[in-house]
Amino acid sequence: MRRALIDRRGVRTVVALLGVVALFGAWEVAGRTGTILFLVPFSEAVQNAWLLLTGPELLSDIVPSAVRALLGFLLGSAIGILVGIPLGYVRGLDPWFRATLEFARATPLPALLPVAFVAFGATDTTRVGLIALGALWPVLLNSTDGARAVDRTLIDAARAARVGRLRLVWSVVLRASLPQIFAGLRIALGLALVMMVVSEMVSAGGGLGFLVLQSQRTYALTQMYAGVLLLGALGGLFTIGFSLVERRVLRWYAGQRGLQNA
Repeated sequence: MRRALIDRRGVRTVVALLGVVALFGAWEVAGRTGTILFLVPFSEAVQNAWLLLTGPELLSDIVPSAVRALLGFLLGSAIGILVGIPLGYVRGLDPWFRATLEFARATPLPALLPVAFVAFGATDTTRVGLIALGALWPVLLNSTDGARAVDRTLIDAARAARVGRLRLVWSVVLRASLPQIFAGLRIALGLALVMMVVSEMVSAGGGLGFLVLQSQRTYALTQMYAGVLLLGALGGLFTIGFSLVERRVLRWYAGQRGLQNA
């Protein structure tokens, strides 16, 4: 049984790698033959990406973008959990705040960029705040729904054991909501990266988003594609790190659902 599961996982890995190789191979061929206008070969984009990683752009563009995205993601996620858990646990709060939250969530975040930059200035703090706002909503809504869906038997058992309210929320409600919270965190991570790029394309003096936009405007196409590759690599690194944390925190849930061998 275990051998079959290992073999199945190996087949999936090989198929996934072949798909990536096929994609980049098609990119290389299309760039060499000129099938797509202004598309540079994949190999040239990789070489330029390495030059960016080993050049001054590492500290002027790449690292600041990663820091802004990470700070915004952590800030928005923390606020989402801190607000969402009480909204889901205390049923009487939801009717008072649901309409306001839904209206705010439905507002397109890119439309807030000019307003935020005019009101607070085009600073790194403003960009981190916008990234946090993008990461906030999926975490908040998933935290609320997760806390609302907690089995009432668990809560009643904790109350029967005379567990204090704060400890009940921390040890029972939050723990039982973690699978749904992490689902929201995964979505929030992608939105944080998107908002990082968008915010750096407006009134910015550095960052990967700024680098890609300026390269497109000056027809430095190889550097533009290199920036896109670095954005993809940054997102991949964030996803890998998030998956490691998720697997560690939700080990009990993975064992319960039989996901360890999935």
